[in-house]
Amino acid sequence: MEFLVWLESTSIANAIRTIPWLYPAFETGHYIGLSLLVGGIMLIDLRVLGMARGLPLKSMIGMLPFVWVGFAINVLTGSLLFIYGATSFGTNAAFLVKMGFLVLAGLNALAFDLSVRRSGGAWVAADRPPPSAKGFATLSLFFWLCVVTTGRWMAYI
Repeated sequence: MEFLVWLESTSIANAIRTIPWLYPAFETGHYIGLSLLVGGIMLIDLRVLGMARGLPLKSMIGMLPFVWVGFAINVLTGSLLFIYGATSFGTNAAFLVKMGFLVLAGLNALAFDLSVRRSGGAWVAADRPPPSAKGFATLSLFFWLCVVTTGRWMAYI
């Protein structure tokens, strides 16, 4: 708890508290990043699960740079928002559950990436995802929906 109190007393936290437009700007950035991140991932996951078969998987995978931009935006803005309210966020059950789902989503994405690399990307090129890829996509949808949902619950729990 001491660390969280210290974070809230930093000059960054004080700037966010005293400059009226900073917090809303960071929150807006967080939603934009979330849209790129989760929107892109969901489109890819749904395609892996067989939707929009007219779109080649290879072109859907080409959306990953936008997903990474969204991830970077969310890491930056999420860290700044956390610093602003470290003591309340750090003890908020919804935030802690959100972070747990975020870790699970990341581990799932890593496992998915490793499976694609192990296959040499053959199933992406052939546009035929194996059952394991569909399993990763299903878990991904679940984990990211949980991240978004628990993120919204933070204001109410």
